[in-house]
Amino acid sequence: MAITMFDVGGYKLAAEIAGEGSPTVVFISGASSGRDAWDKAIAVLRTPTTRLTYDRPGIGDSETPDLTSRTLGAAAEELHQLVSATTLPGPFILVGHSLGGLIALIYSAQWPDDLVGLVLVDTSDIHLNLDVATPILTANDGNHLTFDIPASVADVTRSRRPLTIPAIVIASRPGHWLEDETIDFTRWHPFTPTQLDTRWQSHQQSLAKDLAATHKVARHGGHNIQSDDPTLVADSIDTLIDLARRRVRSLKSR
Repeated sequence: MAITMFDVGGYKLAAEIAGEGSPTVVFISGASSGRDAWDKAIAVLRTPTTRLTYDRPGIGDSETPDLTSRTLGAAAEELHQLVSATTLPGPFILVGHSLGGLIALIYSAQWPDDLVGLVLVDTSDIHLNLDVATPILTANDGNHLTFDIPASVADVTRSRRPLTIPAIVIASRPGHWLEDETIDFTRWHPFTPTQLDTRWQSHQQSLAKDLAATHKVARHGGHNIQSDDPTLVADSIDTLIDLARRRVRSLKSR
């Protein structure tokens, strides 16, 4: 698949546009992850449509701008510039994982008229980073870039409100915090693994409630649901594509 470089304001992002049809599905990867993070979920999509995957600055084939830290709100603005640069007509369904889910959430609040659907895949609990004994103030995101967590909280908080578009919040499998041997639990002190697992599930439930979204829970794997339980993610996207197309047909028949 061909990579195209799009200027988003002084630097270029690498993106792939595939398929055809409306709506366009835009995939937003988690921290430090590239566009290939969605390969397994895309492979099991049932509904052909236009798809946009991209790498944020300093990841994959994208350029690295002359900055070190930025907010999640700035990343949402960057995505808006990218979508505009592609000249894809829209409307769009955003699919975001982890911190990418927060970028999608902010985008949905800033430019709601662009969208006909939103899928949030195990979206990060930004407040958890600040509630630990030693607050986690930054999140690495490719090359030397980081997200400023405290400066991003306001954008995330104001974006948690009922949506006028169909939305689905997908939570990772309960219990995976207790089984993941790669997690350094010292950075999450004083929370125990059980407390973290419970809080994570509560976060996903409350996020779905705030957005008036459908809440789903993965059956397999851990945080990377798009790879561990890709059919669940793909089915959610297929559902929103179908709803968007039904709405168009309904409007045309009036």
